Amino acid sequence: MKMTRKFLLVVMLILILPIVAIHQGIVRYSETVMKANIVENNEIMAELIVNRMNSEMNDVVSQLLLVAGLPDQQRLNLSTMYARAKQAISKSTVIQSIYFLDTGKRMLFEAPFQPELADRSFEYPKFEHVRWSYTYVVSGLISNIRMEEAVTVAIPIFYDDRQFQGVLVAELSRNFLSNILRSTSETREGFSFIIDDEGKVIASTSDEDWNRDFSSEPIVQLLLKGDSGSVEEAYRGTRSVMTYQTMRENWGLALGVPEQVAFSTVQTLSKALTYSFLGIFALIGCLIFVGGRQIVAPILKVTKFAQRIQSQKAPMPLPEPMMKRKDELGELLRTFHDMNNRVERSHRFLQDIIEGIPYALITLDAAGQITRVNGKWVELFGLSEAVWEGKRLAELSGFEFLTAEPSVGEREVTWSDGNGAARVLNVVIASFYDGLLAVVHDMSQIRMLEAHVKQSEQLALIGQITAGIAHELKNPLAVLSSSSELLREEIELHPDSEWVPTLVQDIDSEIARMTSIVNEFLTLAKTKKEADSLVRLDDLLKRVLHLLRIKFNELGIQVRCRFPEEVPDIIGKPNKLIQVILNLLVNSMEAMPRGGTIEIRIRRSDGEVSVEIEDEGEGISEEHLQWLFNPFFSTKETGNGLGLSIARDIMKEHGGSLEMRSEKHKGTTVICRFPIGSKGDNV
Repeated sequence: MKMTRKFLLVVMLILILPIVAIHQGIVRYSETVMKANIVENNEIMAELIVNRMNSEMNDVVSQLLLVAGLPDQQRLNLSTMYARAKQAISKSTVIQSIYFLDTGKRMLFEAPFQPELADRSFEYPKFEHVRWSYTYVVSGLISNIRMEEAVTVAIPIFYDDRQFQGVLVAELSRNFLSNILRSTSETREGFSFIIDDEGKVIASTSDEDWNRDFSSEPIVQLLLKGDSGSVEEAYRGTRSVMTYQTMRENWGLALGVPEQVAFSTVQTLSKALTYSFLGIFALIGCLIFVGGRQIVAPILKVTKFAQRIQSQKAPMPLPEPMMKRKDELGELLRTFHDMNNRVERSHRFLQDIIEGIPYALITLDAAGQITRVNGKWVELFGLSEAVWEGKRLAELSGFEFLTAEPSVGEREVTWSDGNGAARVLNVVIASFYDGLLAVVHDMSQIRMLEAHVKQSEQLALIGQITAGIAHELKNPLAVLSSSSELLREEIELHPDSEWVPTLVQDIDSEIARMTSIVNEFLTLAKTKKEADSLVRLDDLLKRVLHLLRIKFNELGIQVRCRFPEEVPDIIGKPNKLIQVILNLLVNSMEAMPRGGTIEIRIRRSDGEVSVEIEDEGEGISEEHLQWLFNPFFSTKETGNGLGLSIARDIMKEHGGSLEMRSEKHKGTTVICRFPIGSKGDNV
């Protein structure tokens, strides 16, 4: 019965969810289409109302111009203006009164009520605006002479002498304006209103809204900003679809339809669909109940049959009559038979994989008991599979690298076999659903081959070092060549010159340094270290500059030294430091074949002293800068790329660092930093 209930529940969910989704989709789509239609109708109606209002305003202005008379008159004719005003009011549906204010803001007449009001003054709010505008002005809500809220249209009166005579004002019928709104809104059960520039209602489909301040309404706030468009907002507490549009008289028009009215058709459609779908659900439920009894009951019987098969260690044969059934149940039973055969083939396939992999394999259950080993495991560690399986790993000695709860991952261990021979084993342990799997690979032969490869690499390294020694000997040889050439010239021209002893001393010094470089190579081969001593960087720099002075003169290079009065001592190997400085200065010289200036500075900071060598060469691009310290990388055609690599290694040996700063066409600055008083941890 559990399966029956699950079947009914699943089928009902499969049917209910799509139907509910279809129902909601239809309703949402209908609402979207209806909303778009309402917005379109609102925009059309708003445009019609605005055009109608503009037409009425133009008609009012025309009527006021007729009342004012021709502009070529010499003086005011109040009686004629009054008569024309009465006539205009009788013909117009929008004008309810017309009055004239002279330059002193005195009301001289008000049609159709009083022909003369000489002693009545009225502060018309738009008086000065009309006076200086030379055109008509439409006001918002103002208080008239009878203290009633009214809207007006006013024009200035000028005659042929262009002298201002006064203002002619027409009060508009707010009932007429409201009737225009009702004619377009009430047929759609909607609402509309017109506001002035302060948010007060001028006209509305509801007379109760007259004179009210709507400035706090969201749609009115949009109108006061001068915007136009359509929104879905709350109007007087009711969600509505509204359109708003500004008018040229600083008025604003808003019209809309409440959602409950706008979507009443959609709500009716939703109810109809709901009732229809409920009926469909009821019918489908009956069909599922009846059909389930015919389908689920046989499946339950087959389930019990499968459980009986599972309870047996060896699969029992399926009943022959049921296997020959032509319906779905017979197909299911034949499928069970095929599945049993496939499981058996999969078991044999897995067995072949376990025995065929070239690594030793063992599996443990959650309690640390051995559940399976393959032939390679037996071949590597001895004993038979029957001895291994069923034992706890903790009971076996010599297998400490495998415990009952080993850590998952890969590691390498050393294991001694029964003959005492040490073997290097690579052990990979992984967890699976009910235990652990360990794969062991004998790496002894591989490690032996790796040792031979390392020996070959060491021989290759000796070749690289030999190339470095050749590179380091090149610079002293260049100095020897220059010094010997100059010595020969001096002996030929001036045998008694004072330069002869100096040049001989330079040659002896470079020969001694070359001897030191060769001895250093021999010392390296014997893994013996040169003794450290105190080194004064300023003296060392002066010594290198003295060696290179001839090259500097030949290339037209000037050297500026900026050393502090007190330079701290460092501990290091003088000959190796000479190699570093000489390499860097030779690089600077080669970067300035047309001459220039090299500036050498010594700076002291917290716990360290630095030597900065700045040249005016071509500089190094950012692309090449990051590879400069790599062996065999060089930007020079004749370079072997070992000089800077060796210099950096020497600096590291002295606990310091080597930094290169350069930009293309802006020269290069090399900074050598040394710890004061000690060589650091790298010595």
